[in-house]
Amino acid sequence: SDQIKVMMDSGLRSGPDIARTMASGAEFTFLGRSFMYGVAALGNEGGNHTISLLKTELQQVMEQVCCENTKDFPNHLIKKIN
Repeated sequence: SDQIKVMMDSGLRSGPDIARTMASGAEFTFLGRSFMYGVAALGNEGGNHTISLLKTELQQVMEQVCCENTKDFPNHLIKKIN
């Protein structure tokens, strides 16, 4: 395939952030800091807790925009700033 894969990083910390990146066309979203906070607060279990929180937040956003599949995020909801 001659298409470029889009990956986003920097300042992404929540389910709504993940939704915005996916609606913008990103195939990957990096969330290192979120996991570091979870591990710093709760040790090994903090990483699992972070995953649970992010999944819940992402599911809530999907329900709010009536999106059943992560590949179908409506990009018309992204406001472009000039």
